[in-house]
Amino acid sequence: MAFDFDPFSTPSAEETAMFDKLWSNFVLYKNDKNPLLEEFKLIGKYQGQYYWVDSDQGDVDAWEDRRFRFGFDAKMFEKKLEVRATFQSTDNFDPFYNGLEDAYVKWKPTSDLTFTVGHIKPLIGYFDWLQSSDLQQTFDSSQVFNQLRVNRMLGLTAEGKVGDFSWQVGGYSNDSDKEFGKFGGAYSFGAGVGYDAKECFGWEKADFRLDWIHSGHDKDDYLLTRYDDLVSATFWGEQGPWALVVEGFSGSGGEGRDGDVFGFFVQPMYDIIPKRLQLVGRYSFTTGDGPDSVIRQNRYEGEAPFLTGGGRGDEYHALYLGAQYFIYGDKLKLMAGGEYAHLDGGGNGGDYEGVTWLTGIRFYF
Repeated sequence: MAFDFDPFSTPSAEETAMFDKLWSNFVLYKNDKNPLLEEFKLIGKYQGQYYWVDSDQGDVDAWEDRRFRFGFDAKMFEKKLEVRATFQSTDNFDPFYNGLEDAYVKWKPTSDLTFTVGHIKPLIGYFDWLQSSDLQQTFDSSQVFNQLRVNRMLGLTAEGKVGDFSWQVGGYSNDSDKEFGKFGGAYSFGAGVGYDAKECFGWEKADFRLDWIHSGHDKDDYLLTRYDDLVSATFWGEQGPWALVVEGFSGSGGEGRDGDVFGFFVQPMYDIIPKRLQLVGRYSFTTGDGPDSVIRQNRYEGEAPFLTGGGRGDEYHALYLGAQYFIYGDKLKLMAGGEYAHLDGGGNGGDYEGVTWLTGIRFYF
C-alpha cells in the first residue's frame, strides 16, 4: 500500500492502514465465532535508549537496552477469559531470560467486574504504575514511586464499576521473586476507589483515584519491604490537545533509613501535532522523615561515578521536559528529553545536582 508520508502532519488513513496490516501479522488466530478460543496473538516490546548524565557527582553515558518482553495473549470463552504470559530479559540481554513479567488469568463474568490471579501489578499508582510502560510519556516513573519497592508479584485482585464509581481490592505475596516465589514470606492487601468526573468537568477524561496497600513483613520478603502502608492519589484529565496528571504517594511505617516519605508529581502534556508530536513536562517533589529517607533515581542518577552519601537525602526536586514523536502511535515512537534533579543530602553529605539527557525508541505489538 503506497502513501505519502508527511512527518509534520497527523498520520493519514492510508499510513495508519499500512501499519495496521503489518501489526496484524502478530495475531496468529482470530475467530469471534469460536466459542472456545476467539483470539491468540504474540505480544512483545523493545525499549532502547541512550543516556548522558551531567552532574556534580561525575558524568556517565551509555546505550541501554531498557526493556525486552515477549509472550502471548489468548482470549477465550466469548472473550470473558484472558490468559497472558510474558517473560522479560535483563537490561542489555545478559542473561536473556530474567523471569516473568505478566503471567495471569483474567476473568470478566460481566462488563463491570473483573477477577485476576497470577504474577501481576499490585493495584497502586493509577497513572505512574498501573498504566503500561508501552504508553509511558516519560523515560521512567517518578522518583517517589521508584523508591517504594513495588513490582509485579503473585496476587489475586477484583475490580468493578458501579455507575461513575470504580473499586478494587487485592491480596499479594511479598516473597514473589522473578517468578511466583515460595509462599514463605508475609502478605499484603489493599483497596481503592475511583470516580469518573468527566461529565462534571465537561472534559473528555477526568478520573480521580485513591489506592492503598498495607504490608506485613518477613525476612523472606522481596517486595513491599520498606513501608507498612502505601497510599496513592491521582487526578488524570484530558481535553482537546491538553492532558494533565497530578499524582501523589506516601509511604509510612518505615524504619531506620527508610523513614516515612511523601512525594508527588505534576505532568502536563500537549499535542503539538495531533497523533504525531507531543510535548511532555513533569515536576516532581519528594520529602522524607530523616536525612536518608529520600533516594535519588536509580536510573540514571545512580550511575554517577562519584555519588556520595549513598545517593540518599531528605528532599528531592526534579523537572523533566521532553517530546514524543509517534510513527505508529505508542506502538512505534521516538522519544527525547532531559531531567534536571536536585537532592538535598541532609546531614550526611549526599547532595546531588545534575541533568540526565535521554533519547530512545519504543516499540510494542
